[in-house]
Amino acid sequence: MTFTRRQTLFGAAGAAAVLSLPSRLMAQSGELLHASWGGGVGDTWTGAFAAPYTKETGIGVRIVEVPNPEAQFRAQAGNPQYHSGIGTFVQGVNMMRDGVLETFSIDELPNMRNIDEKYWLKTEDGRLAGITPYFAYYGIAVNTNEASVDDFSSWKNLEDAKWAGRLGMTRPIYLSTYDLTILSKAAGGDEYDTAGGMKLLEGMARNVLNVATSLAQQNTMLERGEVAAMPFYSVRVWSLNEAGVDYVRIVIPEEGALLLPYVVVAPKGVADREKVANWLNYIAGAAPQERGMAISGYIPANNDAVAPEDIKAKLGMDYAALKARLYQPDWGYIAEHQKDTVAAIDQMLASL
Repeated sequence: MTFTRRQTLFGAAGAAAVLSLPSRLMAQSGELLHASWGGGVGDTWTGAFAAPYTKETGIGVRIVEVPNPEAQFRAQAGNPQYHSGIGTFVQGVNMMRDGVLETFSIDELPNMRNIDEKYWLKTEDGRLAGITPYFAYYGIAVNTNEASVDDFSSWKNLEDAKWAGRLGMTRPIYLSTYDLTILSKAAGGDEYDTAGGMKLLEGMARNVLNVATSLAQQNTMLERGEVAAMPFYSVRVWSLNEAGVDYVRIVIPEEGALLLPYVVVAPKGVADREKVANWLNYIAGAAPQERGMAISGYIPANNDAVAPEDIKAKLGMDYAALKARLYQPDWGYIAEHQKDTVAAIDQMLASL
């Protein structure tokens, strides 16, 4: 997917004040440093990607957990100290636009040929600014002790008055990016035409018991049955299920769910560029992405990835069928208009 400069406007303000790594984190000779979010994401990157890569190549990869890899890349612009890092697709677009990222030819990253081009982070001249390691998706999480999954066969069910005081909701910054986008699709529009989605969002908001301020709070609300349902992330529900919370289910409504791609990028001027390209190409391969799915429920982007029977049983389908039910919007357009969209949502919520 190609984006012009005008398509993304937010994200630059996230740069951290830390300009260098502590000496204990500096890369050892020949070692690659990969910036990752913490918790389960860091564990996934160690188990599915870094450790197997080191075993296969002899090249060490250290996963360094940070609150925001994008902020580190921006703070270290011109003096990069990480070799690679994970980000959301929108973060990747913003960094690409601002000239923060190293770019590669498809010949340097041949495994990307097995990933649909619509999921590529690509410059206007056709170079790759990152690789796609996996997806998550945004559906409706349901506590089946409080409601049936059939109660939420459509996104429009969220505005039904029967759920007054029984739904959860996230903050406007995420409502503007995720909820409004998929609700607009359900209402017959899309990210370019959000009028119907805004009406659905208002209807949902009238049924909300609590606006969560963190993912941990959303997990708790669902697990304890404080809410019957809320729009939520597939990988979060996967983690709950793996922890034994089997009464929380993720639903893909009849209108589909929102596909959330991630990217792995390298900072502009990265050291050991050839070695980094080899690492990025490895990440884009099917085998590590299959391991990432088994560990934490991230959907492989590589078309050669095969879902074993136990994974298909958990998903209820194979990867191809799942991808067919997910909507990939124009993330650049969404990013460009996010400030105004957040303001409109704030105004709508204040009027309730």
